[in-house]
Amino acid sequence: MSTFSKRIHACLTLMLACSISISALAEGFTREAVERLLSVDNVLQVPVITQVITNEDGDIAWIEQQSAGWNVLLARAPDYKPTQLTAFNDDRGRELALIGFAADDSVIYRYGRWGVNAANEAFTPDVELHQVGSVNRQKTILQDVPRWTARAILGRDGRTLFSASDGTVTRTPLRQPPDSEDLFTVRGRVSSLLLSPDGTRLAFTVDRSGLKRGKYGYVGVYNLSTGELNYIAPGLGIDQNVTWSPDGEQLAFIRFGFEPRTWRFSDHREGAPFYVMIGDPDSGEGEPVFESEPGYGSRFNGFGANGYFGTGGFNSLIWLKNDQLIFPYEKTGWKLLYSVSAGGGEARLLTPGMFEINSIIANADRSGMYYVANTEQDMHRLRLFTLNIDSQLKPQSVPLVGAYDMASPRPRQSVYPLPGGDLALIANSAFSPPQLMIRKPDGSTVKLSSGPDENSELSQILPPAEVLTYTSQDGMQISGVLQKPPTALRTGNNPVIVMAHGGSRSKDYPHWGFSHTRDLLCHYLAGKGYYIFTPNYRSGIGYGLDFREPESYGGRGAGDVQDFIAAARYLKKNLPGINPNRMAIAGYSYGGHLATNAAARSDEYAAVMSYAGVGDWVVEMEKDFGETLQFNIPQRMELEALAHDSSAISKIDEWGNEPVLFVHGDNDGSAAMQQSLELYLALKRRGKVAEALIFPGETHSFNIRAHTREILLRTEQFLEAHMAAQ
Repeated sequence: MSTFSKRIHACLTLMLACSISISALAEGFTREAVERLLSVDNVLQVPVITQVITNEDGDIAWIEQQSAGWNVLLARAPDYKPTQLTAFNDDRGRELALIGFAADDSVIYRYGRWGVNAANEAFTPDVELHQVGSVNRQKTILQDVPRWTARAILGRDGRTLFSASDGTVTRTPLRQPPDSEDLFTVRGRVSSLLLSPDGTRLAFTVDRSGLKRGKYGYVGVYNLSTGELNYIAPGLGIDQNVTWSPDGEQLAFIRFGFEPRTWRFSDHREGAPFYVMIGDPDSGEGEPVFESEPGYGSRFNGFGANGYFGTGGFNSLIWLKNDQLIFPYEKTGWKLLYSVSAGGGEARLLTPGMFEINSIIANADRSGMYYVANTEQDMHRLRLFTLNIDSQLKPQSVPLVGAYDMASPRPRQSVYPLPGGDLALIANSAFSPPQLMIRKPDGSTVKLSSGPDENSELSQILPPAEVLTYTSQDGMQISGVLQKPPTALRTGNNPVIVMAHGGSRSKDYPHWGFSHTRDLLCHYLAGKGYYIFTPNYRSGIGYGLDFREPESYGGRGAGDVQDFIAAARYLKKNLPGINPNRMAIAGYSYGGHLATNAAARSDEYAAVMSYAGVGDWVVEMEKDFGETLQFNIPQRMELEALAHDSSAISKIDEWGNEPVLFVHGDNDGSAAMQQSLELYLALKRRGKVAEALIFPGETHSFNIRAHTREILLRTEQFLEAHMAAQ
């Protein structure tokens, strides 16, 4: 057996041992212990990591959404002792966003989000810019921050903030008074900012079409010394994912074509090719060094932005110090990594196989990079790998201790390289929520975040999740994650909830996830004796291009709904210990489309819960573009008819007797509350059982813990009322 095989075997053996030992512990809990540990208040104590930043010294700051608010925590190298810097405990739903480390190593962060008043206060709170250096010692830099259209960044010296509001880019010294200065104004909407390595030039992307999801956009460079502004080889494409060369003399970016006849559910298995562009920031000249082959897999699908419409993507293009450019490409039908020389030439496949890359990040010195991916041997979990120049960019596994896998906090990163070979990373397991930890070069780890680890009682009480595979109604293979309730609650008559994740470009893994309200709901209901099954339905990620872009899904035929009808039939036939008459379906966001549609098109489910869901794809189509759909009248009518027929609202006259609970915030900017309102009223007019739980001011994410608590309890009451033991 090779050294590599021995290492993998050892890791698998250790994981199995951990699984067996923790499963045995789970079986030892009494019903009273389960009720105590998985009570609503105890479950709500579990924090979620929402953002991480690092600096050149190896210090780490992160944000946790805790039981009563968001807070900033800090761990300084080399001892990495965690300290909570802020004390926001008023549960006002005020989000925090980290900006960076200032010159004195204090942390700069944004307090609040524009237009959000989740606590429904008398006036919408201002968005503020704060600076905090030690425990509860902070100051406000800006009281009323104008709305940013790009993530703000700090200058290389840590003394200046650069921000963008629509077409205006501003420089703000981190001093009192702030004395902000507008550097330049361009037509359009600036969507990303990136300083050159020496800090003398500012690259940016701008959507020139004036829409959030632009038809075309440019990369520009502003010289901070001379005030000169250049656009880099402007063309008829959408430019994004800017990266500077290590020496700062050139930059590269991705250019892909807008397709004016597209809509959300078009067939995106092929389309306008994409290019890797190289440009000169001083002259504005540029040229492509790579062009994807026309046809299958030719469209760009990056990691950090909407690959179909959006501008301002990030972390999808890496420039290593050997002048190799690394980028994702789906030529084979799988999102894999390729490299091309900055001087041009043939592209080289670096990661052959049938799996998908989840995210990438470069080392600090650009001698290599890390990537997170599943594997052909295990499509259901994420592992960590590295590519290094010294190893000819050949993939090498980076094992984690215990039963941990890499987490997927999409669209954020989960790996943060530090000086000296240390890694900050977000990992989780079947037995613990996501953890921020330091991985040392010898493989040992140091836990930083405050959540329960796999040795806590809360983590041990649930048995390990299982992966099940079944066949959908058209023969497509679908996998899903099954969470059983604690052994003490298994009666042989247990109810089941089939849960649909949002997205749909997402995936459920056999461990705790990042979908905050939904994951807390799943764990709470498992503690009430429910089996929870979450199918990874078609149009999700991780299973290849053909799976992500099926012929029918969403507003183009609702083929994904068939995966949930088939899931119910599979569980009723193959899952012992459940009561097939006590099966409900629930869905969050896009999952709400699946939950209500599966109920409308079958009699498999006894109750339905839709959280911030979609009931009518025609409404959503118009919102996607912010303008009239770009089709002539016959085409538009045909597409709208298809989208309507694919929506739950079209089956309203065929609806059975399944009661429905709608949960929505009326400031939801992703799935407008109109979606729940129209379906709710249509059901009520026909004498159906429909209930609604509405939160004025709340957003798509349900930011206030008191609201999450109410959602958990109301869901439990709804299920008890409509799925009584039989």
